[in-house]
Amino acid sequence: MNNVSRKKNSFINFISGIGNRLLTMLLSFAVRTVFVKYLNAEYLGVNGLYTNILTMLSLAELGFGTAMVYSMYKPLAEKDEQKLRQLMKLYKKVYMIIGWVVLVVGLCLVPFLDVLIKDKPDVKGLTFYYILFLLDSVFSYWFFAYKSSLLQADQKLYITTNYSIVFNIIKSGLQIAVLIILHNFTAYLIMQIVCTIGQNICVAIKVNKTYPYLNIKDKTKLPKNERNKIFGDVKALMLTKIGYVALNGTDNIIISAFVGVKQVGLLSNFLMISDAITAVLTQVAASISASLGNFFVKEENDSGYCLFKRIDFLNFWTHGFSMVALITLLKPFVNIWLGKDYLIEQNAVVCIGINFFVAGFINTMSTFRTTLGLFTQGKYRPIIVAVINIGLSILLSYKWGMTGVLAATFISRLCVNLWYDPLLIHRDGFNKPVKPYYFKLLFRFSLLACVVVVMQLISSAVFVGGVTIIKFIIMVIITAILPNVVFALVFNKIEEFKYFKTLFFKNILKKVILAIKSCKIKN
Repeated sequence: MNNVSRKKNSFINFISGIGNRLLTMLLSFAVRTVFVKYLNAEYLGVNGLYTNILTMLSLAELGFGTAMVYSMYKPLAEKDEQKLRQLMKLYKKVYMIIGWVVLVVGLCLVPFLDVLIKDKPDVKGLTFYYILFLLDSVFSYWFFAYKSSLLQADQKLYITTNYSIVFNIIKSGLQIAVLIILHNFTAYLIMQIVCTIGQNICVAIKVNKTYPYLNIKDKTKLPKNERNKIFGDVKALMLTKIGYVALNGTDNIIISAFVGVKQVGLLSNFLMISDAITAVLTQVAASISASLGNFFVKEENDSGYCLFKRIDFLNFWTHGFSMVALITLLKPFVNIWLGKDYLIEQNAVVCIGINFFVAGFINTMSTFRTTLGLFTQGKYRPIIVAVINIGLSILLSYKWGMTGVLAATFISRLCVNLWYDPLLIHRDGFNKPVKPYYFKLLFRFSLLACVVVVMQLISSAVFVGGVTIIKFIIMVIITAILPNVVFALVFNKIEEFKYFKTLFFKNILKKVILAIKSCKIKN
């Protein structure tokens, strides 16, 4: 696949993904607004807690999906249809087993649910709700979830995204309807399960039509040495998966057990917004990951490192600006949206913003580690981060409550990921010295800290006397302009900024010229 095709597929995946994420964000706001009106904060807490428990159960997947997608890059590039049939057959068998493991382990946790909920809320049917959450997760494995991996590896993630858009609209509409008409959490969850199954079935049908050779009956199995290679990668990814889940899936559980389930509900409103922005920005990595895999199979090392620097810079700018916006605007937005009863302390909001930025940084590192095939290097790192996080979360929860748990997440990541992930990519991926990159990170983080402080001072001045819609709009305008102007002034001379500036203005110039030509033709 040539460079033009890679860019085209990445662009299509990106546009489709961004559209899906933005729509999902709007639909989530609509559903959450109705949810809060017709149910209460305790239900929000239960929803957040059970979601985290099911995230923990996703450990059963052990990173198998990532290893399988990586294993498909080469046969797709070489059009090896038999190899792809063999891979998909293996993938199907593994996902059926994973579904059963999640179901059995999930049911074994039922007797321990009371331990995980401090100050048990006045919500009937807590166990039944948990079972519905569990079934939603299990059905996603059983009903053809593995099929979408081929689309991802083949740079056609936009197909899955388009189905996701349709079913998001259907699911949100149905959930809003049952909340308004029935005021019923059970019906709300059933709509989620139905749409999960429906989307997976539709994607599976599309995959079978797009890749008809998958329907050919083939009794041959993947060669043993290739199976061993995949399972070897899975063993390495298993530690990454465990670390990731323990890092990202335990906060609500710890907050529920040591602080209170109601705090989980309050926090969930703030996290819904930051997670929505994360999903939009993560779409950049998702849309280009397959293209990167194809790129590193075919291109030279120096070209790959140049690409890394550009994507890393773009990631810093987008996540850095978004972090500043979250810390500055998140609390006043929730104040206007839901009211003062649903607010949390500003220190917790700052921690949410920092976690958002650090997770974005790590996501870029992870994308390059995966596409470079660096699965076994640094395999114990995620476990170390997870252990630090859980220990710090419990310890800090006693002193600072929810803020302590959130702070533990980014502290644990900074202790390990901040220095080790860049080292791994530079040393084992590109064979480049990492020290200059460390100085670059130090400068970037210092700049971000200064911008955050300045924005907090401005915010305090604007919101004197309380939050109003007019004041919020003023603050949005200031936030949209000031950080980006600072970044542009600071980075205007570096190669990465010049590249994106040229790319941006070149595209605008092309559109202007085409528009002028179009007008001349009409006249």
